[in-house]
Amino acid sequence: MLVAAALLAVAILQAPNLVAANTSEHGLWLAPWLMWAVCCGVMHGLGFHPRSLVGRVLFFPWLALPSLLYGLWLTQGYFLL
Repeated sequence: MLVAAALLAVAILQAPNLVAANTSEHGLWLAPWLMWAVCCGVMHGLGFHPRSLVGRVLFFPWLALPSLLYGLWLTQGYFLL
């Protein structure tokens, strides 16, 4: 999960036009959603577990995994070119 989060973070930072609302066909919700998935993946990959119930629900890693995979699928052109 940490590797997927790192790859997606690199793709978002190096080529933001792949997920930005003004330069792609995706909506405004996509970039914050993928950044949330990256945060969840990094937290889970490094072994950090929030103590509060709200934090555990907000950063539940298994909800972020499909989002990470979807983000990697969206940014596959960055890695293949």
